[in-house]
Amino acid sequence: MHNNLIKHFIVGLIIFSNFSFGKEFSELFTIYEPIKNSSNIEKSINISFNKMVYRLSGSDSPSNIWKIINSGVSRKDLIISYSIKNIDDLSYLQVNFDQSLIIKAFNNLSIPVVGYSRPVVFFLIEIDSGSEAPYFLSSAISPRRVDNILKDNMNKLSQDRGIFLELPIFDLEDTKTLSSMSVFNSPNEYISSKYNYDNLIQIKITNSGLGEWVISGDINKSFIGNNFYQDLEEVFSQFLIKLIDQNLNDLAIVTSKNSELYISLQGISSFDSYTESRQYLERFIGIKTLEIVSFKDNIITFKAKIVGDEAKLAKTIKNSSFLNIIDENNTNKSLSLEYIK
Repeated sequence: MHNNLIKHFIVGLIIFSNFSFGKEFSELFTIYEPIKNSSNIEKSINISFNKMVYRLSGSDSPSNIWKIINSGVSRKDLIISYSIKNIDDLSYLQVNFDQSLIIKAFNNLSIPVVGYSRPVVFFLIEIDSGSEAPYFLSSAISPRRVDNILKDNMNKLSQDRGIFLELPIFDLEDTKTLSSMSVFNSPNEYISSKYNYDNLIQIKITNSGLGEWVISGDINKSFIGNNFYQDLEEVFSQFLIKLIDQNLNDLAIVTSKNSELYISLQGISSFDSYTESRQYLERFIGIKTLEIVSFKDNIITFKAKIVGDEAKLAKTIKNSSFLNIIDENNTNKSLSLEYIK
């Protein structure tokens, strides 16, 4: 199954890490689509285009795809390049989309856009199969079928939709601490306190008898019969899709709305820090243009033309690793930031 292997080459995008808050999806405009042979390139391009629209709009509704197609825009007009990549003995079509053209198409059709900054959803999944001691699902390689069903779904949807679905990493100290905890301790609190995230999901999967499984926590479902693995995959996949839609919708920018905002940026001590910080600001899809208004005491102020509302832009900036929000004033249309070198 390609889901098992795709995680090896997207690890640079979706890293299970203790430093997982405020991430940017660096290859936002690149899609990797499995391909069996060169005769399937046209089909793979179409699928890649669909995934690009889903990822950028934050919604898996096909209506946005048809809006673009019916507007007369050709899929291939939005592509910079494509090539076949051989990864782990499997072939993938790497499709690079033109950021400016596809954003223009979205703007013209008033399709909401989610930029580079993407939410981090952290998963605490405890599994009690009855045949071994209960354990928490981690990012480590596992031979268990249950583990791989869950992780394959997370990896695939993380890549397709452009969101960080993350699991903990346990070192020897963690393993020792968790094994020595009594019933009065909370392993969930211990694990979750070590990570930063936008949303915490807690799930427990329990084998309660012969052919009987119960899922509790943020998913509540019970299964009886011999189709547990298939049922688990279907329920978990549906849960992830709904979860992703909700998280990305919170960041979606309504491109039909335009306004101006004054952005003050502290910590500009050199020309290099100015150019670097400006490049970071210009990466936010909600910012259309930046005009310098003043520069004094290492603080530079821009008048920015933005799409969407100020609150959505501020929420997106909060996910940045390079900018801190110091003050936000929607009444005065101003935003005060600090550049982190």
